[in-house]
Amino acid sequence: MSATARAREGISGFDGLRAVAALTVLTYHVGIASGVTRSGWLAPVGWELKAGVAIFFVISGALLYLPYARGLRDGSGAPDWRRYARRRAVRILPAYWLALSVTAIGPFHAGVFGSYGWRYYGLSQIYASQTLFGGLGVAWSLCVEVTFYLALPLFAMFVARLASGRRCGGAAWVQLILIGALGLGSLSLRAAVAGSLSAPTQGATLMVALPGLLDWFAIGMSLAVLRAALEASGVSSGVIAALVRRPGRCVLLALAVFAAAVPTQRGDTFLPWYGLVTHLAIGLASGLLVASVIVPRPALARRRVLCHPLLAWLGTISYGIYLWHLLVLQLLAPHLLPSGPSGSLAGALITWLVVVAGAVICGAASWYLVERPLQRFCAGRRGGRQPGHMAEMAAPVHSTLDPLNSAGVAADHLA
Repeated sequence: MSATARAREGISGFDGLRAVAALTVLTYHVGIASGVTRSGWLAPVGWELKAGVAIFFVISGALLYLPYARGLRDGSGAPDWRRYARRRAVRILPAYWLALSVTAIGPFHAGVFGSYGWRYYGLSQIYASQTLFGGLGVAWSLCVEVTFYLALPLFAMFVARLASGRRCGGAAWVQLILIGALGLGSLSLRAAVAGSLSAPTQGATLMVALPGLLDWFAIGMSLAVLRAALEASGVSSGVIAALVRRPGRCVLLALAVFAAAVPTQRGDTFLPWYGLVTHLAIGLASGLLVASVIVPRPALARRRVLCHPLLAWLGTISYGIYLWHLLVLQLLAPHLLPSGPSGSLAGALITWLVVVAGAVICGAASWYLVERPLQRFCAGRRGGRQPGHMAEMAAPVHSTLDPLNSAGVAADHLA
């Protein structure tokens, strides 16, 4: 089978995986608000649900780097950086700015319109301790994402120079070596800041920024190189073949690694400040989950939970769910938990159901009224092409012919 034919198999399951990641972060916040994660054996499990953000970072690394990996494999060059930048801006900023502005009105009082407003609207609040947890609380990860968006074309340009003239296998090894160097550098920085394998990196600005989290993106980028290589050569035997034939093994192993990381946590630490061992385990588990959906496989293998239409739809609107769920929780929690955090599982479950419903409504409104119309408008101005996710659903072949189109929207996670 040719590389083009294998690419036409598409990458199924990513929408469902994004939905799962968004719901885990939502569940974490509900657990904190309801008090069920304050003590007991369930508390560390609840704390780790914030690791859904790591899944988003790995997804972004995989799907945004995939067009570059394919270009290096085929010698066809990198995607146009102007179109790439325009798509990133249109996909992320308008919906975020709307949600951020809402935090400045009504009962939220997030100080968005104060002297630090430029930081919040410019997605640079993570670089100052006064604004790290201000504005739209979940947007710290968007700040990291935007930095990755800016750095990715520059890294790809550097890799292309080093891999120039090499055949497919040689180019793949050059990429893997350089991506591995990025990941090891990030882990080394984390170890140096923490001073041990388990101590948290509390208060370290670099750990909240791209340098401290780059290894998670690097895992996804490595998977993109793997995907591009498998499209060209296929798999016949060995570990990779077993991965292709039994993606469920990746999921089970990922869950086992997530479970192993539970006892290594030291309290409900902010995700970027986790110790090295916990951080590494969460990244590895997230990479295994993404590996279960990124490798090419026959169409019959797509009939799994992550490809269920409902979960795929939730993944489509998951950016809006991520942006709005904390505001929905803050608005409804006083009515659902009138006496404050009680630690009641029944109260937490009721709160979770209501917040999920509210977040889905807001997420759907964000997608259908803001995100999709703007994508269509920009696509129309560029020649009437459908935006990435809609094109992929309407005609899978189109996502193959335009890998940036499909990968770009699929990676517009949330985090």
